[in-house]
Amino acid sequence: MTWVGVAGCLLCLGCGPNLGRPLDPGKPIVIQILSGGSPLGEGLIDLSGAGGGAKITSTGEANFEHVPYGVYQVVIHPPMDLSNVAPLDDAKPTPVVKKAQPNLIPRKFQHEQTTPLQIEVAEGTAGRFEFDLKK
Repeated sequence: MTWVGVAGCLLCLGCGPNLGRPLDPGKPIVIQILSGGSPLGEGLIDLSGAGGGAKITSTGEANFEHVPYGVYQVVIHPPMDLSNVAPLDDAKPTPVVKKAQPNLIPRKFQHEQTTPLQIEVAEGTAGRFEFDLKK
């Protein structure tokens, strides 16, 4: 076996599907977003840095499977309007009629630089956070 072959075999040792970098210490969390006491039923939540993102469910909750310990700004985005996206096939698109809804997410919550919402994910603390956008 040549040196190239040996080097190739050694490089492949770390290429298995379960041998990647371990997750940073963290835990699952739930963030619930309310608007005047009622669940915000749609949208997306992003956490600054390596916190990740999740979709808001009809109960106003966003479930994050693993968030590394740290402090994060919470950014809330309105749902994406996909009604004007071209279809992927040649079929005639079905007209989509959506009732226009006022944006329930004030602009200050939609940008990392302006959101006042912040969480700290730490060992031994609760993994549930709740924010009301109208308070």
